[in-house]
Amino acid sequence: MSPNLEQTADQRIDGAAGTATPAQYDAASALFRALAAPLRLAIVELLTHHDHLHVHQIVDAVGATQTLVSQHLRVLRQAHVVQRIQVGRDTTYRLSHPAARPIIAAALAVRGN
Repeated sequence: MSPNLEQTADQRIDGAAGTATPAQYDAASALFRALAAPLRLAIVELLTHHDHLHVHQIVDAVGATQTLVSQHLRVLRQAHVVQRIQVGRDTTYRLSHPAARPIIAAALAVRGN
């Protein structure tokens, strides 16, 4: 984005009725980009129903290869959507923050409308 457009966008954000900062809008945008792939959304939605899941449970539930699921889990970890818990050779994943549950529920509620 050019500096002029970036400055204009920041001014609009600062003048908006909300209380979020430009950095908070950037973080929220990163979250939505991480959720933009249907498989990542399916993984996160699955995790909203469980405290934590083993990788093989996620693979079985979403019907994708372990390699593909691992790639998507990496993106979700980098966006701080999920956390990896490793104990020895045992790896499980969980949502990083409980606030993700209503976000996912809301996104899925409008999917067919």
